[in-house]
Amino acid sequence: MLQIQEKDEKLFCVFSGPQNTPACKELEADLLARLKATQLPVVFDLQTVEFVSSMFLRLCLMAVQKVGAEKFSVTNTQPPVKKVFKIAGFDKQIKIE
Repeated sequence: MLQIQEKDEKLFCVFSGPQNTPACKELEADLLARLKATQLPVVFDLQTVEFVSSMFLRLCLMAVQKVGAEKFSVTNTQPPVKKVFKIAGFDKQIKIE
């Protein structure tokens, strides 16, 4: 599940539940359309996400391509998810909190 809202001059994408391949495929088109249409910095909020698949990592890369690494961050990252980002080397390319 995904909720998108503008707050504090940022576009917050609040994900909930496991971000497995089927879940990511379901929200990909809408998410990318919103990212393409915004000039705001983008924040992926993962407060209630305890699992991400490689498809979610792909969505993160696509977001970076759309808005730029300096305007993209991931926040409220749970330890198991943070570990996935680190193993994939994303912690060197993306701001992850």
